[in-house]
Amino acid sequence: MMPAQSRVDAGIWSVPGLVPVIEYSRPVLNDILTHVLDAFDTYLAGGFEVGGVLFGRYSNGLVRIQAFRPLDIQPPRPVFVLSKSDQQRFDTLIRSHASDPELQGMVPVGWYHSHTRDEIFLSEGDVEIYDRHFPEPWQVAMVLRPSDLEPVRVGFFFRESDGYIRTDQSYQEFAVEAPPRERTLRKPPPWEIRDDGQLEEDYSIPPVEPEAYSLPPEAQTAGLWRKAGSWLLLPVALVIIGAGAVSLYILNAPEPEMGLRLTPVEGELLIQWDTKSKALVDPNEATLFIVDGSERTDLPLAKLRGAAQYLYKPRTGRVDIRLRAGLSWGRSAQELATYLAHPEIGKPEPELQEAKQAERRAAENVKALQAELAEKRQETGGLRARLDESARAREQADEARRARLAAKPLVLPPAAKPPAPRDLPGAPEIAARSAAAAPPVPLQVSLSDPRMKAPPEPVKPAPVLPPQAQVAVQPPPSPAIVRPAPLPPAKPAWSGPASGKIIWIGELPRDGVLRIEGRRPSTGAVNTELPGVPVHIGAYPAEYTNSGVKVFSPNPRLAAGKTEPAGAANGYTPIHYVYDAKAVRDLIVEQMPGAGDWKRIVLRAGGRRLSAIVIEWQVIPQ
Repeated sequence: MMPAQSRVDAGIWSVPGLVPVIEYSRPVLNDILTHVLDAFDTYLAGGFEVGGVLFGRYSNGLVRIQAFRPLDIQPPRPVFVLSKSDQQRFDTLIRSHASDPELQGMVPVGWYHSHTRDEIFLSEGDVEIYDRHFPEPWQVAMVLRPSDLEPVRVGFFFRESDGYIRTDQSYQEFAVEAPPRERTLRKPPPWEIRDDGQLEEDYSIPPVEPEAYSLPPEAQTAGLWRKAGSWLLLPVALVIIGAGAVSLYILNAPEPEMGLRLTPVEGELLIQWDTKSKALVDPNEATLFIVDGSERTDLPLAKLRGAAQYLYKPRTGRVDIRLRAGLSWGRSAQELATYLAHPEIGKPEPELQEAKQAERRAAENVKALQAELAEKRQETGGLRARLDESARAREQADEARRARLAAKPLVLPPAAKPPAPRDLPGAPEIAARSAAAAPPVPLQVSLSDPRMKAPPEPVKPAPVLPPQAQVAVQPPPSPAIVRPAPLPPAKPAWSGPASGKIIWIGELPRDGVLRIEGRRPSTGAVNTELPGVPVHIGAYPAEYTNSGVKVFSPNPRLAAGKTEPAGAANGYTPIHYVYDAKAVRDLIVEQMPGAGDWKRIVLRAGGRRLSAIVIEWQVIPQ
């Protein structure tokens, strides 16, 4: 597991399933990097290695690194090994937390040291220091590997529950950007480096202290008679001293510069040097070493016949160049240079790595969702085509039925004539001219149709006056025959099916409104329409699947499920009924079919997106 930021100024390093978990302060780690890089930049070929003590707190498997104290080793050594006096100072430094006010409340939680020429691991000498000075099972070791252009690599080592220490490499390395530092001219190291870049001496064994050569007091006394003979050796000693001084002057003379420089030229590397350098007077004593990955090329300058440059084609991203020339008195001069074809500025921070991984996973999820959406769209298109085909077949069947009805003559039964009125009275008898006339007999009409109303009573005629008394008297109107009012034409009874289903397929979002007017929905497609007569309506949310339409019903009797095979009644689409009382709330009937329009219905989705709706209707008997 890579370290992740737990606080603003802290990082976490841990291995899944193992303890301890290490929390390090970023400012403290930055100061340790400065200590390591200063020693690395002091000399050529890796400088010298340094180390120190880590202070902090430990509790419940968590080691917190909150401070450090460096160990000052004099003189500097290319490898971090401790002499006897160094070990004593190291022990004093470990115990300094008891007297240092800045370390109050802290304890030694481990140690650190750098590897400037090797990889990150614990050598036998490192393990000896670890076991001798930090024996607690929770104390840790930190190894740092500095570099010229790349970030500093860091790895932790610890004791597992059974005491085992993995020394060949750290469970997990991580890279830390180096703090800004000034680039200075590095000095040649005071120790010898072989042609392969390794130390000439074996520094894995601590050097013997100078005090180890001192003799005991009783051995330092010598006879007086031997001192007289030493005067005879004085001239010889002066000659030897003079020769040694000359040799020492020559050996300590500064090495002449050879002007080694590298220039990239269109994918190749131009290696140049100064042929006028004193070190290159004799080309037979100068050799150019080229290390390209795992391959090494030794090129004597004598083969170049006085040329001041060499064009090389790199095979890897890093090429190390070393020019070495022999000098007098067995001395040699050398210059080093490194070419990075594609320098990497180190590995990104753990948070950036996790973010990039999350971005890649999100991109993969988006691609998968896009593929699934395309598949769903294709399925929806196929279903729409099937629904359109079913609707066209239904329309063609309706047109054929209407054509058959139009071709068949319509035979209506003869209209029944009303029976003639019976017992009609004759003309009124005119009595003799007298002051009063007999009342006329009323008109009686027998109606066969009980719905017909009886005619009103006839108007009584006025009495007939004698000729002497007749003065422009108008004759009374003849009684009118009242006929019954015509009845409104009766609506033809519904001759179609008494019930049916409408299946809607489409995409209705949450709180979306769907209007269906006959065969025209506001979105999606339907397989048929309402009959256009008074009906009872039941609407259910559904889901379109590869095996048909899945309908959610509040009927508990459907707890075991029910499947209606494909047929003309359901648009040739299988319907699967399931019991789900809560899902029914996801569909609301906003407007039922009414007297104004029995083919119109308005629906609204609830809390979920709907891909299908099933509407069941049943004709209301008149």
